[in-house]
Amino acid sequence: QKVDNSRADHNEVDPIQLSIFNHRFMGVAEQMGRALQKTSISTNIKERLDFTCSVFSPSGGLVANAPHVPAMIGSRAFAVKWQIEHWKDQIHDGDVILSNAPEAGGTHLPVLTVITPVFDSNGTIIFWTASRGHHADIGGTLPGSMPPNSRELWEEGAFFKAFKLVENGRFKEKELAEILYTEPNKIEGCSGSRCLNDNIAD
Repeated sequence: QKVDNSRADHNEVDPIQLSIFNHRFMGVAEQMGRALQKTSISTNIKERLDFTCSVFSPSGGLVANAPHVPAMIGSRAFAVKWQIEHWKDQIHDGDVILSNAPEAGGTHLPVLTVITPVFDSNGTIIFWTASRGHHADIGGTLPGSMPPNSRELWEEGAFFKAFKLVENGRFKEKELAEILYTEPNKIEGCSGSRCLNDNIAD
């Protein structure tokens, strides 16, 4: 049956259509979580399920989030919007952003957020996806990257404000390892990530 779009009223919501799309978007977020769990190797993510996945609008508004770890959801829309504002038109198909900075919508440093834009055939971003996972260690003064007596951010370990984890389809593994392991080692009293292979694999 042909639909007459000219008569559509944007002030009225079809409850059936709303329910269908709600479940579709929620299904995407849930599948993201299953994929993350299956491909990860760390105990935190694979077994404890200490992660969450969501879908966002082109402007960074939350569309759907799977019911993984609710505590991680609240600030994530701010993380996506911060990256949108930061990169502006410097994001291209094949780019993936990594961030954990509190000023960029992060929580504490061991919780890493991976943000991916999804483009249509015309090169326009039609939505964003974001996955946030709690890593067991990313360096710092103590194992676990959450020292109770820390006063400086760097004491929690590696810091990512707006790092292109994947650029033009290339996974920047060498640069990632440099930040996770080498950078914290430069600070007196700190160590690089103590589970680097888990960090990279997850």
